[in-house]
Amino acid sequence: MMFELAKVAGYLMSPLTAVLGLGLLAGLCLVLRRRALARFLAAMSFVTLWVASTPALGLWLTGKLEAQYPALTVEETGPADAILVLGGALAGASPPRRPTLNLGPAAGRVWHAAALYRAGRAKWVVVAGGNQPGHEHEQAEGDAIAQVLVVLGVPPAAIKRETASRNTRENAENALVLLSRLESRRVLLVTSAQHMPRAVKTFAKAWVSSPIQVIPASTDVQVTETSQSLKVWLPSLDGLNSVTKGVKEFAGLVALDIM
Repeated sequence: MMFELAKVAGYLMSPLTAVLGLGLLAGLCLVLRRRALARFLAAMSFVTLWVASTPALGLWLTGKLEAQYPALTVEETGPADAILVLGGALAGASPPRRPTLNLGPAAGRVWHAAALYRAGRAKWVVVAGGNQPGHEHEQAEGDAIAQVLVVLGVPPAAIKRETASRNTRENAENALVLLSRLESRRVLLVTSAQHMPRAVKTFAKAWVSSPIQVIPASTDVQVTETSQSLKVWLPSLDGLNSVTKGVKEFAGLVALDIM
């Protein structure tokens, strides 16, 4: 039930949902012959879409999130008992139309986890990642990530996986079982820098009674410098996607504070 509510809340928080809502209200006002109000709502819908599609806003939101837990090199990262890499990095195989896995924009998580292991930062790599509802027929993401980790030099015997979690909270709850069995006390949490603040807060709440210490190991950094290009002020689909992700992460942080 909580999973479904979180999905609905995430949809309602989307900038595009706000734009569509304003547009529908404008149309309703036209039907009711409230033309002045209809024009105002239509203008607000246009302005909201423009702002929410501006790459500059997406970069600002992403930069604020990524700055909370800056990424470190493998050499700068201290030792731990286990490396925990979260799902959301790739899509598993789905034969016959997709016979092999697809690497996603956040696949840097898997690369970084493998690099940490090869550098001897931990003995185990724990993978937390299942499939979203409606994708049960596909290869579980946790299994696909493990497959890539082996290619990147992590021995199969060093990989432990759970393939049932559908979101960050379930990542935390399910991974805790595996990590407890491994008697881990220090865990390197590997996820995208933009997602790290919400992940750390989620794990802190889910593991409040656990002695395991979470050590952020951010990767997949999106903002490396401030762009001076005029293009960042012009609406684009990439800009809308970036703003939507940023809004989702900040909304998730607020939700964790009040829950």
